[in-house]
Amino acid sequence: MKNSLGNRVKIQMGLETPDERKKRVAREKKENAKTQKYFDAIHNKSEPVKYVQIPLEWMKSQVWKEGKAYFRKENRKFIIDDNNREFFDVICRYFADDYSFEEKVQNGELRKGLLIYGNCGTGKSSIFDIIQNISRKHNLIQLWFSNLSVHQVVNEFNKENKQDKLIGAESVIEKYSKGKVHFDDLGTEKEVQAWGIKENLFDRLLQIRYNHFKQKGTKTFVTTNLSIRELENRYCKQVKDRLYQMFNFIPLNGESRRF
Repeated sequence: MKNSLGNRVKIQMGLETPDERKKRVAREKKENAKTQKYFDAIHNKSEPVKYVQIPLEWMKSQVWKEGKAYFRKENRKFIIDDNNREFFDVICRYFADDYSFEEKVQNGELRKGLLIYGNCGTGKSSIFDIIQNISRKHNLIQLWFSNLSVHQVVNEFNKENKQDKLIGAESVIEKYSKGKVHFDDLGTEKEVQAWGIKENLFDRLLQIRYNHFKQKGTKTFVTTNLSIRELENRYCKQVKDRLYQMFNFIPLNGESRRF
């Protein structure tokens, strides 16, 4: 389970207790193992994923059921109200691969990925955890993707860079260029050193994934607290142009639900 905003601040400021750090490291190792297994499966895959038709109403009922279970573990209620009702409706249509999604969303296309933006704590990341839970529970491989924090990708790149003098670091780029991936917190990542030059790793990674999207239809999912204009200003011109070709832009309105 991903760290809350409060926990991330504690980590950054070095305020974790030894017990909290021990638990976090163990949790991250477990998540990293799942991620590695996912990418290994992608690289070794020889047969296409079997497609299963998912009825829209079934998807809506499962999102409601798994959403309640997901938030119950955090001692919170799964609430659908005026701020998020339309959001959950279009998300269900998207993952059910229902063509009505394209009618509901401006410039919506099922072949594209999702870029979900809005305030902290509105539930942007949680919906991807919920969809993953549905995928696992019902063995719907077509719904599966890997969940990654942008910080996890940057940290792994830096670690491999330090150990293998960029050879290992470049393998991180290759690994995360493939398969369906949800990158959480886009826009908050730090720059890395590559070949002695500072760069935003996601400038390069998103461009490579764009090429895979054009060639193979590979989807990318993104959650961010930045506005579309802020994203455009943060990344290079090539990425800015490709955002509109790669993603359906889905806002999630409202204030934080964590408090």
